[in-house]
Amino acid sequence: MKEYFKNNFAKVYYDETQDALFLEYTAKVPNDEQFIIVNQAVLDAFTKLNTQKFVADIRKMGIISVSAQSWVLKNLLPGMFKHLNGKKLFHVQFLDASEILSKVSAANIKNKSAQVATDFEVKQVSTDAELRAYLKGVGK
Repeated sequence: MKEYFKNNFAKVYYDETQDALFLEYTAKVPNDEQFIIVNQAVLDAFTKLNTQKFVADIRKMGIISVSAQSWVLKNLLPGMFKHLNGKKLFHVQFLDASEILSKVSAANIKNKSAQVATDFEVKQVSTDAELRAYLKGVGK
């Protein structure tokens, strides 16, 4: 695993065994500014890699404002698509089925992502087994 970013509530790393870039929230995001810093680190890492897979482990993220969600739709996803240059992005949201606030933010991003690009799907999973099975089956 190669770590690209780490602070007291998030880490960004590439897992070569799954050929995927991971954003893992280890605690609640304190504010929009910090959320954007972390997601800019995701974009910076993604553009250095040759993967089409991005996993956001948002089980501990907490609630994210609409403006922060908009940043993902206006900056992160378009930057990833530009880097992929026509190749498909496989994006997975790893969420806790019982964590309502994270699910609301995730659902908003998932629903609005269709406006960013066609032929792009956000997959939502809630177990490690689901995540591994999905990543194994895509992007070959």
